[in-house]
Amino acid sequence: MTFSTKYNTINDENINEMVKAFYTKVLEEDNSVSKVFKDKLGDDINSELWQEHIETLTKFWAMIALQDDAYKGSPLAPHFALPLKKEMFGEWLMMFFVLIDSMYEEKQATLFKTRAEDIAKNFMRVLDL
Repeated sequence: MTFSTKYNTINDENINEMVKAFYTKVLEEDNSVSKVFKDKLGDDINSELWQEHIETLTKFWAMIALQDDAYKGSPLAPHFALPLKKEMFGEWLMMFFVLIDSMYEEKQATLFKTRAEDIAKNFMRVLDL
């Protein structure tokens, strides 16, 4: 996915665009990360399950990037029931970084990438991976 102009600010609209673009890309892939998402949520990004996930993740990243308080939940809890492996976090980060670098200017991209790495490290630690 290529964006003609990179964002130099972060707001709710481009966070939602980022989340939709990222998970659209995940569904196009044939790897262990996409398999987990397809098994859990299906392969139709327009389904009710996916739309709920996109809304939740939009709120989550708005909390991270904008200190928005709309996200209510535990980001780690849903991951305990998934068949996750350490290498999947590397795959997820690689896909995420490519998208973030294509959408945002360096300063904004760095914020997302740094937080994503921190989150992945924490998840792997807590999940004992």
